Amino acid sequence: MDKSNQKKYKRKSRTRSRNEEKFGPAKKLEQKGPEKLQGVSSYNPVMIEVIVNDRMGKKERIKCLPTDTIGIFKKLIQAKTGTRSEKIKLQKWHQVFKDHITLEDYEIHDGMSLEMYYN
Repeated sequence: MDKSNQKKYKRKSRTRSRNEEKFGPAKKLEQKGPEKLQGVSSYNPVMIEVIVNDRMGKKERIKCLPTDTIGIFKKLIQAKTGTRSEKIKLQKWHQVFKDHITLEDYEIHDGMSLEMYYN
């Protein structure tokens, strides 16, 4: 590198110094996060609606939380359809869902459709 290129990179911005001359030195703003209250959680549950299709003409819309497990979700289906939760098998394509894993972990979102089979 020759000396003229070195000078280019070492130069300071003139606009900052001109602004400082007019308005004084720049103030640094302190950013604050949201206030946290003692004993109050920030968890905000949002209900989702999942469509369950048994492929024999029965299609149900089930409202639940993303943090619900598949086992809890099956019990919600049981309440709506009358089929025992032990007899229900849920899957999407070829992936069979296990009872102890949450809907969130399986990336099941609002409006998604699942297949329901009977054991």
